[in-house]
Amino acid sequence: MLPLLWGTPIALTFGLLAALGTSLSTMIIAAVGSWYGGWVDELIQRITEINLVLPFLAILIMVGTFYSRSIWVILGVTILLSIFTGAIKSYRAVFVQSKVSPYIEAARAYGTTDRRIIFSYLIPRMIPLLIPALVSSVPSYVFLEASLAVLGLGDPVLPTWGKIIENAFAEGALYRGLYYWVLEPAALLMLTGLGFAMLGFALDRIFNPRLRDV
Repeated sequence: MLPLLWGTPIALTFGLLAALGTSLSTMIIAAVGSWYGGWVDELIQRITEINLVLPFLAILIMVGTFYSRSIWVILGVTILLSIFTGAIKSYRAVFVQSKVSPYIEAARAYGTTDRRIIFSYLIPRMIPLLIPALVSSVPSYVFLEASLAVLGLGDPVLPTWGKIIENAFAEGALYRGLYYWVLEPAALLMLTGLGFAMLGFALDRIFNPRLRDV
């Protein structure tokens, strides 16, 4: 029971930090690329296309095997690999449309700096789309950390739900009929995924006008 309780804040912290860091970084990079265009936008798009074909989980396994299994190292690598994904192209499409809006043209006519336009006019328009997507992405990072721990690549000093499952298999809990050893952390993982999915859908209905009457 104690590892389950200690594993709860660790799993939620990992998921929230990964989702927050990825979402904010992706949005800022997409805004910068779409605003300046030219070689800046081309470079971001090429990096995104390269990153999309990289084996995400395999890279994390290599980092955990050959470099460090610290949860902070895994968190940093996860954020770096998750920034240049398909979301950056979705954000770019919205920013390109907003770039030619009348209020942006008015801001440029008044001599507003590029930095102010990006952070005060472009990015705030994405907040209603960012919040539901951020909340909905938290379970995927929680499951990712648990998956690495089940493979034996979890942080050696922190108790997590994935490590509990890994220890259960290592000790042969299923063969001895100790099913609760696996079912309890698995149930917590499923409840976490279901809870954040329902919260994300509810927030999407609040922030998306087209879903308010659904």
